[in-house]
Amino acid sequence: MLKIDSALPSPRIVNGIIEWYAFDTFSLGISFDIKDADGEDIVLGTGDSVTVSVRNDRGETVKEFEFENITDNSVTLEFDGETTALFPEGLYFYDITADGDRRVTLAKGNRMRVR
Repeated sequence: MLKIDSALPSPRIVNGIIEWYAFDTFSLGISFDIKDADGEDIVLGTGDSVTVSVRNDRGETVKEFEFENITDNSVTLEFDGETTALFPEGLYFYDITADGDRRVTLAKGNRMRVR
């Protein structure tokens, strides 16, 4: 009898790359641990916003996730049917910025892969 290979968990993080299978729907939570130059915690809250911008391998913006009034220094990206349809198989890059009293780049050029 032959064994059928199973799929890997989707989504998943492999060597720092967020991966999932094309057309899967899911929620992806991201938490931030932000420190200032003195090592003090920066807590995002009312009046702060976070933007997660995802680009394809040609540098074209595929999707921007925008969040206002952050709580618990975290956001949740929702990949519903409409959103996941924007991501055919391929390699993508994302940036995360926080805006409030100051603008902070939290991630720059990180990778996502859709299989």
